Amino acid sequence: MLMIKGLELLFLEVNNLEESVTFYHQTLGLEIESHQAEAEPPIATLCAGSLRINLVQQVETMLKRGRGVHFVFGLADVDDFYDRLATAGVEITEPRDEGWGGRFVSLQDPDGYRLFFVAWERPPERSSIEAS
Repeated sequence: MLMIKGLELLFLEVNNLEESVTFYHQTLGLEIESHQAEAEPPIATLCAGSLRINLVQQVETMLKRGRGVHFVFGLADVDDFYDRLATAGVEITEPRDEGWGGRFVSLQDPDGYRLFFVAWERPPERSSIEAS
């Protein structure tokens, strides 16, 4: 039986590698693991916790990127994250709570990929459920 452990790698085709590396590294704070601008195709890998994101410059494969795909990143404090990016002039939605269990903000990367950043509500502790 196949046991999926979790999402480990996102592979994103981008129009401009340098612009995307700048966005993911400087704007969002991901760490650069590797950056090979001279490779064919140009590629970079960035990290966020255990998640790795490969950015590959592929200009000719898609006319419009980011359609129908949304990425959700976990945060400890959505409001603090929002304040930091809004202060830096990043176009980002205001924090809001949703009925699906989280407080989130969203923005688009340079290629139109929609990124969500969420602080999940904690489920009630098991012992309090069993005591009911």
